[in-house]
Amino acid sequence: MRALLFFTLITPLFLAHASDLQLEPHTFRAKDGRTVEAELGSFRVPARHAQPEGPALTLRFVRFKSTNPKPGVPIVYLAGGPGGSGIEAAKGVRYELFLALREVADVIALDQRGTGLSNPHSKLSYSWSLPLDQPLDEAVLSAKVKDAVTEAAREWAAAGVDLGSYTTVESAEDLESLREALGVPRLNLWGISYGTHLGLAYLRRHADRVDHAILAGVEGPDDTWKRPAQAEALLDRWDVLLRARDKTGPGLRARVRALLDGLERQPRKVEFTEPKTGAKQTWIVTRFDLQRATFESLRDPATFERFLGMLSALEAGRFDVMTPYAGLLRGDSLEPMSVAMDAASGVSPARRARIAREASTALLGGAVNAGVPEAAWLPGVVDLGQDFRGPLKAQAPVLLISGTLDGRTAPDNAEALRPGLSRAVHLVLEGAGHDGLFQSDPRILERMKAFLRGEKVSDERLQVKR
Repeated sequence: MRALLFFTLITPLFLAHASDLQLEPHTFRAKDGRTVEAELGSFRVPARHAQPEGPALTLRFVRFKSTNPKPGVPIVYLAGGPGGSGIEAAKGVRYELFLALREVADVIALDQRGTGLSNPHSKLSYSWSLPLDQPLDEAVLSAKVKDAVTEAAREWAAAGVDLGSYTTVESAEDLESLREALGVPRLNLWGISYGTHLGLAYLRRHADRVDHAILAGVEGPDDTWKRPAQAEALLDRWDVLLRARDKTGPGLRARVRALLDGLERQPRKVEFTEPKTGAKQTWIVTRFDLQRATFESLRDPATFERFLGMLSALEAGRFDVMTPYAGLLRGDSLEPMSVAMDAASGVSPARRARIAREASTALLGGAVNAGVPEAAWLPGVVDLGQDFRGPLKAQAPVLLISGTLDGRTAPDNAEALRPGLSRAVHLVLEGAGHDGLFQSDPRILERMKAFLRGEKVSDERLQVKR
């Protein structure tokens, strides 16, 4: 069945790309008030590329024109998430990066389908929550998320959302439509986190259309579900760093384990006032709550340092310091694109089994994949299968960028792709987390520009400031 589905998706794609490119002058304003003259572009694509005569979507982007008199291949920024807006990313801390890369070529901040200015259902979301005053474990959370996702899917379908059109394969074909609309033979890809997942899908399907690709914080084709062993390795890395600061004491892992064991024996009751509403709240903090809080904090050095600052208070029995995590750990807001994209990308049977084995002995258990949606829960969403998640081979030049303290996309993800990427190089940033993969050191931008200009860039490890 999957093979048949894959065939029906692939065969018409090369005929399905739309254009209708429209460009207009646009004064782009960053969040800090700075402005630059750019172009606001739009183009139309089929909602499902295998059905070119069916419903269509309008996708939008901002193009920053190159300052180079002989610009190279356009650079397309692929935001993370899934659900991040490329245009919003350009307004924030990466504003200067977008402008700097104009030295090489035009830089395009794309809003992928279902995001930002390319979202036809921007008002739709579905919020869920679990009672704070009841104990929580992985099974309770998984059941709640399944119910919430299923109910959300019903509401979204009734509002006219085609959830099955939100897949990374469809978004990859949107990139091909963009290339055709721009009238260029190739694209440079610049992606981070989920954006690398999308970039790799485009590379698999249209390798001859990729000039260069910069993939930072790599989420490989089968990396949507995270491995508990990678979180364990990162805890070990932090343990070593902290012992270098202070050789006394039991060490990070032992401290966290002791807290988890204590909560296993006796969850803690925390009374607090909700800051926004002033309502009195009672929170029963469980082992699973702390496992999830620990994992969420591992995202980046800055967030984990804040977690480390709480440890002494937790060890003294002051679990009230965790109250800022309460809403995050016991609820969420779902949006159609991000839920459907992750569900369709899914997980291979082999990886699912490996994750289960690792979670059974990991300090953080199954917290690393808490609440991940599955395609079977969403009517109309089909798992993309092994053809999407299998080994990837491509000869285009690829610059992989990883941070050794990245708790979302470990350097191992990038290394696993190396056998199939014959012209890949890996820039490893010692001390960088998920949010510091572009701007934690000025040398990173220099390597990126050199790579996009076609200059020789080699495997390298850079020590960056934390």
